[in-house]
Formats: sequence, C-alpha cells, structure tokens
Amino acid sequence: MRLGGKFELDGGEHGEILRCEAPRLLKVSWLYGPDADAWPGTSEVEVRLVPGPTGDTEFELIHAAAVEEPLFPTYGPGAGGVGRDLALLALARLLAGGETADHEGVQKSPEGRELIRRSAAAWGEAHLAPVANRSMSRPPPSSTCPTRSDIPAAVD
Repeated sequence: MRLGGKFELDGGEHGEILRCEAPRLLKVSWLYGPDADAWPGTSEVEVRLVPGPTGDTEFELIHAAAVEEPLFPTYGPGAGGVGRDLALLALARLLAGGETADHEGVQKSPEGRELIRRSAAAWGEAHLAPVANRSMSRPPPSSTCPTRSDIPAAVD
C-alpha cells in the first residue's frame, strides 16, 4: 500500500490509495462493478483505527460519495449503505471468530436477509429525515434495497 497505488478486490471493487498512514489511517477512492469507471460521481472510503477509552481500538469508517445515475435516484443512500453494512457484518464475523464470511452465503442466510431488510429500511428513513438543503429527489424507503423483492417481510 502506497500513496497513488491501485488496488482491486475479488468482488470488483477497485480504486486508488489517496492517503496511507499505516497502521492508523487508509483513504481510497472506491469504485464498484465493471461499469463503475464510466459512472458519474465519486466515492471515497476512509478507515481509521484510533485508541479507545479502555485501551481497545475503535474502528471508524467514513464513506463519502457523490452518487448519481444509475443508482441514487432509484435506491437513495441504500445503493451503497446496504452493501457497506454487509461488509461490516463480514468483518465482525471475521474478527469475532477468525472465519471469513461469504457474501453470497450471508445474503441467503435468514440473519443476512433480515440485516438487508433492516439496513435498507434504516437507510431509507435516514434519507427521509429532515436535512437542510435537500436538492435531490428522494426514493421511498422501500426502494433503498436493490434486492428488496428477494427479502421477505419481517415476521413479528
């Protein structure tokens, strides 16, 4: 990892190293999918590891994105937020038990499907919350999940 270096992950995510202060900070441009380079908008992810109050380490993640067509008008912040939540679930599983989490397996599991449903709903509600200077149209909360038709309604 070096400033200006490139990276590419197995899932198609790729970008450039914008800032690297090992072992505490990494900032990268973040593009996802085969057509991402042609999409308008930018996306940057910054990960920070900072000392916690009890001697532990806190994980901070900032994903700043200016997202336009084709995703934002359809899915709102859920276009990236749901995937980010799934990635954090996979990271938590890895850190807790040392096993890697298969994204497809997580998405098909009852717990993963529930996480997707709840995450999409939360991103949709956050998007509808009052914010000064809203200039983009807002999709309804139910449309914040790209795979929402595959997600069953919650059972109380």
